[in-house]
Amino acid sequence: MIDGKYADYKGETYKVVEIVSHEVMLVTEDESAVEQGFEAQTANYVNHTLYFKRVRRDELDELYELFQEARYEGAIFDLYQDTEGAYYIGTEDEDKASTFGLSKTDDEYFSKFVDEADIEKIIYRSHIE
Repeated sequence: MIDGKYADYKGETYKVVEIVSHEVMLVTEDESAVEQGFEAQTANYVNHTLYFKRVRRDELDELYELFQEARYEGAIFDLYQDTEGAYYIGTEDEDKASTFGLSKTDDEYFSKFVDEADIEKIIYRSHIE
């Protein structure tokens, strides 16, 4: 899934881990980022190396947030993807859930597995000041 904060920095797009005051922590899995001053960090619980760099916000070309939903049979739903890559749509609207065959998965939430071919992904992008 692409939901989250991102930054364009020196012609590349990076995931934003945190924003603290006037600094932003960027992360990537791309080993070549070392050439841009990123530092490798590994942990016992991950199978790959992540590269981090703290930069000033005024060094970024752009800082923005992405949020994704899905259009399914003409209606808009929340969109989720599990660790195996399967897609799920969801809503808190019980009538909408009933109409589109979603099952109750939480006290006030309904979801359903869907094939990627059956949905249209909708991506919202908003600039972060």
